[in-house]
Amino acid sequence: MLSIETALLEVLMSFRTEENWIRVYQDKCALWIHDGNPKRPHALLSSGKHSTGFFNSRLVVSDGQLLREAASDLVDSIETGINIGKIDRVVGPETGATKLAEFISDEIGGRRNYPCTWASPAEVEYGRNKSMIFSDPKRTVLSGETVLLCDDVLTTGGNVELATTAVINAGGIVLTLVVAIVNRSDLKYINGKETAALIVRPMPAWFPEECLLCPQGSKPLLPKSENWALLNAEY
Repeated sequence: MLSIETALLEVLMSFRTEENWIRVYQDKCALWIHDGNPKRPHALLSSGKHSTGFFNSRLVVSDGQLLREAASDLVDSIETGINIGKIDRVVGPETGATKLAEFISDEIGGRRNYPCTWASPAEVEYGRNKSMIFSDPKRTVLSGETVLLCDDVLTTGGNVELATTAVINAGGIVLTLVVAIVNRSDLKYINGKETAALIVRPMPAWFPEECLLCPQGSKPLLPKSENWALLNAEY
């Protein structure tokens, strides 16, 4: 008898629809939507905005099999529109998109029968300014390389812009396309780059002073670690 996860993977391999991927997040308890209860906290995004919804991709990208399926589906989604033979390297920001960049590069290399490399820039802060750098000399962009950007979740596009700058500073050429597992924004383009995602589900995001939940008594929480349990607790 097949396990639930094995059966789910077979469904994904057969259909590969947005609904399948939303179901993956739901089954992994990685999709959170506020129920309107003012006693329940709401999500504080890394951008500083407040939201009624959150995709916790860490619970999905930690599953190697699912992540390889995601990489395969993303390459499927772009292969008819671009020549993957021209992609020298896949770049995804550290933590959330490191493994995704690696697996997409593996998928591209396997399909064209010669290797595609990857790299993952780290975010650094200088006072109030943020940037990304390639801290691993073995995993950096070389001058003249054509680069495909990826991320696990697109929210405001800030990571994409920082990664773009890091690639350009290293001498790379950035494709006008960025791929992601989830696009939770309503952005079809980020800084001139078209977006392609397995899940496109816009979610409200407000600046703190515009938040509709704070005046009701709901507190903003970063949806990480123990806070994830607090967001999902009974109230």
